Amino acid sequence: MITEARFIPITPKKIPENFFSLIEKLSDTSKYLVYRVDVTDFSLEHWNRTKEIYENKGGKVILNSRLRNIISDYEYLHLTSRDLIETNQLSSCITGASCHNKNEVIKAAQLKLDYIFISPVKNVANKNPSLGWEDFSNLTKLFPGPSFALGGLKQEDFEIAKENGAQGIAGISEFFQSSE
Repeated sequence: MITEARFIPITPKKIPENFFSLIEKLSDTSKYLVYRVDVTDFSLEHWNRTKEIYENKGGKVILNSRLRNIISDYEYLHLTSRDLIETNQLSSCITGASCHNKNEVIKAAQLKLDYIFISPVKNVANKNPSLGWEDFSNLTKLFPGPSFALGGLKQEDFEIAKENGAQGIAGISEFFQSSE
């Protein structure tokens, strides 16, 4: 379970030029990183270097489930909402998922996942309609483990997220300048 994290950065799909310098900074402030680069941009060298930077500082890199058929050496896995719905049994690795509605949160609870991201809390271009804090809070009550708020949030939103049942905040654009 991920209970000590306040912020979990998520890599953008397109790798920014300053990716490793950002990873170096993030590894100083966040113990976990979700690695979700686009399959077409993926390279084993890039994955290994990202893991090396994080693990040298005691952190962990969480692999996005879209990449699990390419990589075999992961101990943390983050399921997309589609993969969550299609999953009936988990491996022994620590696993979390992205959830956008009640059915997905209930499925995550049934699978006894280690954590979930609930999103989008705020309006985000090209995404599902925002949940708002009230609906976010209601969804956190359906999951017995740590829930992280995601979607249009900044680190300054940590206190309101916590007041609404979040363990912390996950994000892309807040941590990577090259947002999507």
